[in-house]
Amino acid sequence: MDVSGKHLHNRSLENYSTDEFGFELGLLASKVAYYNFEWRFLTIVMFNTMHVIGLNTFLKHYQQSVIVKLGRYLPARRAAVPQIVIFGEDSSEISSTLRWAIKAKYDSSGKFIIICAFLDQDCDEQKIFQTLQSLYILNVVLLKLSTKNNTALAYSYDIIDHGKCTNNVPYSLHLLPACKNDDCFKNLYPERLSNFHGCALRMSTIEQAPFMYLHNGTKRPSGIDGDIMMLAANMLNATLMLTTPADGGDAGHFSNNNWTGSLGDVYNDRRQASVCSAPLSSTKYGNFQISFPYYSMDIVWATSLPPQKASWEKLLSPLSVYLRVTLFCFFIVITFVNTLCKSNIWRQVRRAFEIEPPKYSFLFFSWVLFLGFPILREPARKSFVVTIYTWIWFCFIIRSAYQAALINSLKQPAYLNNLETFLDVFRLGHRYGGLVALKEYYTADRPIYDNWVVVDLDHFPVTLDNIIFGTTDFVLASNKDAIKHHLMKYNGTKQLQIIPEKIVNSPTVIYFKKFSPLAVPVNTVLRTALEGGFIQRIHDKYLAHDRKLFQRVRNRRPEPLRMSHFAGSFVLLILGWSVSATYFAVEYVCGNLAD
Repeated sequence: MDVSGKHLHNRSLENYSTDEFGFELGLLASKVAYYNFEWRFLTIVMFNTMHVIGLNTFLKHYQQSVIVKLGRYLPARRAAVPQIVIFGEDSSEISSTLRWAIKAKYDSSGKFIIICAFLDQDCDEQKIFQTLQSLYILNVVLLKLSTKNNTALAYSYDIIDHGKCTNNVPYSLHLLPACKNDDCFKNLYPERLSNFHGCALRMSTIEQAPFMYLHNGTKRPSGIDGDIMMLAANMLNATLMLTTPADGGDAGHFSNNNWTGSLGDVYNDRRQASVCSAPLSSTKYGNFQISFPYYSMDIVWATSLPPQKASWEKLLSPLSVYLRVTLFCFFIVITFVNTLCKSNIWRQVRRAFEIEPPKYSFLFFSWVLFLGFPILREPARKSFVVTIYTWIWFCFIIRSAYQAALINSLKQPAYLNNLETFLDVFRLGHRYGGLVALKEYYTADRPIYDNWVVVDLDHFPVTLDNIIFGTTDFVLASNKDAIKHHLMKYNGTKQLQIIPEKIVNSPTVIYFKKFSPLAVPVNTVLRTALEGGFIQRIHDKYLAHDRKLFQRVRNRRPEPLRMSHFAGSFVLLILGWSVSATYFAVEYVCGNLAD
C-alpha cells in the first residue's frame, strides 16, 4: 500500500542538503529506477531527515512521477505502489524503516532501492540483508559509499541459493555511471523464486475429494489440486510440503478478527500458501493475494429428489400442456360437427348438395379412425376422400408418436415439480446451510444469513447421504464436483436434485498472504500449465469417470413394467365400459318406452 495524496513530481528541492559525495549515489539510484521501475506506477521516495545526500540528484535525474515522503506517517488516502526508494542514515535506521514499512502494509513484493545516504555512518550491508530476508523482501538493490575511497558500491542478494534455503548473504553489483549503453543497470530484478533449488514450498491444505487426497500423512498428495501442486513444485524445482490446518479446521473463515483453518495458516505466517479449493469472496480477496485462476467451480444447492408421480399420471406425460389442449379442442370441434350433422340446417344443406346421410355417427367414425381400425368403404365424393385421408394421416402420426413416447415414459420415474430457485426453498420453509465460508455470499440478505445452518466439513458426507436417501429435506450448499464425486460410490443407483440456480461460479485459485513474492512464480507456472493443457488433463483424470458414470445413469437399463404402470389404462378401460353399459341401458329403456 502506498500514500496517494497530491503527486509531488520531480523537482529540485532547495532545502534538502546536498553533498558532492552523494552525487554518484543519486545518479546510480536514478538509473536503476529508470531502467527497472515501471513508469506507469508512482514511485515513493522515503527519508527521515533533512540532511540526506543523493536525494536532490536522484530527483533531478529520475523524471517520472514520484511521491516524496518525509517521516513515518500514514496519510488517509493510500494506493498500492510496487516501487520504493529509501534514503537512510545507517543500517539500524534502514532496518527500522523497513520493518515499519511492512507493518504499515507497503508492498513487500515490489522493487526496492535502498541508499545509505550519510557519511561517517555505520552502513553494514550484512545487517540490512538480514532484515530484508526476515521480512521476505526479495527485490532489492542497496547503494552505499565505500569507507575507503567514497566510491559508490551496489549489492543485491538471492533469498534461496544453491544448498542454502535461507540466504541473506549479499553479492556485489558492478554499477558504473559510464558503462556502455547503461547495460549494467538493466535487468537488476530477476525472478528470485523461479528455482527453489530443492528447497521446501510449504502449503496448507485440507483433504476433500476429488480435489485433495492425502496419503501417508501429507507426503504423497493426489487429486486435482494435489497433482497440480506437484506439477508446480516440479516446475519450480521445489520440494512440496503440505500440512493440514493447525487448528484442525476446514478451508477457513474470518472470525474474531482472525482467519481460521487453512487460510488461517497463511494469514498467521505458518504457511506460504493455501490450496483448499475455497470459492473466492470479497473478504478473501481483500485479505489475501490470489493466484492466477487456473479453473472454476460451481457452488450449488443440493437436496433430495421430489416425490414421484403416481404411475397412472404418466399417461399424460408424453403430451405437453399445449398439445393436450390442442387435442381436446379437436374432439370438441368433432363433437360440435357431429351435433351439427343431426340438425335441420344440415338436412337442408344435404338436400341442396345431394349428399347422402352418413350411416354412422360422425363422432363414432372419427374415433374409430383415431384408434386405427380399418374402414370398409370410403366416400364417393373426392373432396370427402381427401378429408378422410387427411384425418387418417393425422391420427396415425399422433398415435404413433404418443405410443413411442408412452413406453419410455412408463419405464422412467417421473417426479413432481423440482425446486427451480432458492426462493422456492425459502418459500417452502426447508432447512438449508453448508460450510460457514459459503454463508458470506448472503451477508446482504439477512433472512437467509440469519437462518443458515452451519455444516462442518467432517459432517458433509453424512449430511449428503441423508439427502441422497431422502431421510431429510435439508438443502445443502456445496461444490458441485464434490457432490457428484460423492455419488460415485453408489454406482449410479442413487440420485439427488441440484437446483439450477447457482450460488456462484467461482474461479479456483491459490491463496497467498498479501504481497507474497511467491505469487509471481506460481502464477507463471500455473499459466504455463493451463496453456499447455496439463491442468485440463488433470481435471479430466479425476472427473471424466464421474461424467461417464452420470452418462451411464442417463442411459441405464429402464426399470421393468409393473401392474402399477398400467393403473391409468385400466381406469380408462373400466370408465369406457361403464359409459358403454350406461348408454346401452338408456338406449334399451328408451327403446321399450317408444314401443
